[in-house]
Amino acid sequence: MQKPKECGLIRPTSSGFFSLLPLAQRSVEKLIHLIRRHIEAAGAQRITLPALTAESLWERTGRLDEVGVELMKMEDRHGKKYLLAPTHEEAIADLLADVGPISYKQLPLLLYQVSSKYRDERRPKHGLLRAREFLMLDAYAAHAHNPADSHNPTESNNPADSHNPAGSHAEPDVYARLTNAYAQIFQELQLPVYRVAAPAGDMGGSVSHEWQLRAAAGEDQIAVCPSCSHATLDTSGSGCGRCGKEMEIANSIEVGHTFVLGTRYSEPLRALVVPAAGSTRPLAMSCYGIGITRLFAAGVEALSSEKSLRWPEGIAPYSAIIIGPKEGSREWSQHGWEAVQRVYRAAAAVPALGGDVLLDDRHGLTIGKRLLMADRMGYPYIVVCGKSTLDPVPKYEVYRSEAHHATQPELLTLEELVDYLSQRTIRVNKAMHSVNL
Repeated sequence: MQKPKECGLIRPTSSGFFSLLPLAQRSVEKLIHLIRRHIEAAGAQRITLPALTAESLWERTGRLDEVGVELMKMEDRHGKKYLLAPTHEEAIADLLADVGPISYKQLPLLLYQVSSKYRDERRPKHGLLRAREFLMLDAYAAHAHNPADSHNPTESNNPADSHNPAGSHAEPDVYARLTNAYAQIFQELQLPVYRVAAPAGDMGGSVSHEWQLRAAAGEDQIAVCPSCSHATLDTSGSGCGRCGKEMEIANSIEVGHTFVLGTRYSEPLRALVVPAAGSTRPLAMSCYGIGITRLFAAGVEALSSEKSLRWPEGIAPYSAIIIGPKEGSREWSQHGWEAVQRVYRAAAAVPALGGDVLLDDRHGLTIGKRLLMADRMGYPYIVVCGKSTLDPVPKYEVYRSEAHHATQPELLTLEELVDYLSQRTIRVNKAMHSVNL
């Protein structure tokens, strides 16, 4: 699981810590904006919480001892103890307590952030899949009543079966609304991610779902029904709990987790709600996490071959690359740098691409070498200015990078190339324009 490192997307700085290099950073930014678009459509508002959380908050919830050695701890010059938060349930409950008691009329309240998290893994491995510092989206909801009261335990574990509209703000079950947003995120990425019931662990709460990406290189395993797509963590080989058909065992990678927490954190930290009648009581809470750098690495791992990277839909660093002739060649003499730039400008002007086009200016390298490098990097569209640019009407080779392989090239004039790119449903992430920054 070292493809991002092998292809120059990331570099390790020490055990479990990585620098994201420009192409990886560009891809991760696209992924963040895609996720934000769906989370905000579900009604979430963005905040930022400190990376350092007071150790005393974790003592009050009991998690300081439960999580223990995985916590990265520090002490300031005044002797006050902190930890680098792996998650922020304590911090959000403390925030809600500080601004509360909150009226039931203000609920549900849904807040989220995108920030670095920290976990002192005993054996960091597999690059970004198990790192000590990782980028995560974490969302937290406050409710007047426990979401588990309206959660349907017999609902589908397959995101494709979700049917509640993500933008339906009248939906009383925020957990259903947010998990439906998760389903839409993974569907837009075109990744086979399954929601499976899972133990809550030290997080606590009454409902817990892992979101597992089916991937041959994964260390987890799920059972998937080939008939109805029901999925479970139970891999004992028994029949499907919904349709009775035999289940298939598949390797997988966890890329997200959602919980109904109840009063697990609000009660010890005194985050209270003022109900319609009666005295104040602890808020009910739920939380939602997506490991962004983990999802980035897992998606690439699931789709790539041994020879070439392949990207989840919409998050390739660039949607297209233009490769010109080698300097000094016959093609260069008739279709040189100015002509290559015209092709680039025409492609960049295609609305579906949104300017998401890269121009390869390494003219000293052969076309063949640059084509191999572009395919290895997995750019969805590769446009080559090759021998056919010598035709009376120049033609360009267009390669489409599909999952696990590249298609045979098509020869197109510049006008045909623009039309070809315009007709293709390249879902370049529009989140920069559709998310309120």
